Amino acid sequence: MPAATPNSDRHLDDTDPLMSIGMFSRASLVSVKALRSYHEQGLLVPDSVDPSSGYRSYRVSQLADAVIIKRLRDLDVPLRDIAEIVGARDPDVTKKVIAEHEADMRRRLDEVTRIVDELQEAIDRPSLHTPVHVRDEAATHALAFSGFVDESDYATFLDGAYAALFAAVDMSGAIPTGSGSARYPAAVDTDQEPVEAYVPIAAPIPIPSGVHDTGVVLTLIPAATCAVATHIGGYDTIGDTYRLLGAWVARHATSADLPVREHYVVSTDPDTHELLPPEQLRTEICWPIVPGSASA
Repeated sequence: MPAATPNSDRHLDDTDPLMSIGMFSRASLVSVKALRSYHEQGLLVPDSVDPSSGYRSYRVSQLADAVIIKRLRDLDVPLRDIAEIVGARDPDVTKKVIAEHEADMRRRLDEVTRIVDELQEAIDRPSLHTPVHVRDEAATHALAFSGFVDESDYATFLDGAYAALFAAVDMSGAIPTGSGSARYPAAVDTDQEPVEAYVPIAAPIPIPSGVHDTGVVLTLIPAATCAVATHIGGYDTIGDTYRLLGAWVARHATSADLPVREHYVVSTDPDTHELLPPEQLRTEICWPIVPGSASA
């Protein structure tokens, strides 16, 4: 294959831009640690590696493969089989490889095939997303609850966090000015992430002693310019919207490498506080960008 020319490199950067490993990890929801491991195992090789720093960069087009590999690893598919599946990009090969596993893997065949088919074809489901737009978020006072959380424990953590936060709102007399929200680090660097759940309030208020004991604190959420997409549906498919939003930022703006925000605009029944059915859920994902960097 002939070497790429400078002009073709520029064209590739326009149509399939590079992403830093941190930005790529957030868009794919695959940790930096896992991405390094995938590279070492030959499963997902970065587009470029800085020879002096060892810093890895990936193309937007590699997002789907990153998610496929992570989900197959979560299903305990052996590395050699993942390499064959990703290399072949053929649903028939996927079925043949998985069928060779023991009975417990065969029971997962439908799920694995669905994941590979959807992600390899990079399906964008219009029903899941609203168009990406840019919004300035003003600084706001908030009551916050923080913790280090495994991906599988997000729901449990947030349930407990919001129970404590809304109890604190009632005890303190604070006036909420928006829905429950959370901030996640710019890069998925470890299996456990520092997560900050918060409720924006109209003004700072004295924290009653009983609230201090619950772990709730008063904080200031800084102003930010964000690229925003609304995920419509359950949290099990929110990765689709992250992938869409991360790719948009890579193509049209400069990531600010600040914590990403999720606003749970529609999440629970106001009377029962029970989680609503997936089809009713609305979650805004707000990815901070450098002000003035967004292009059409």
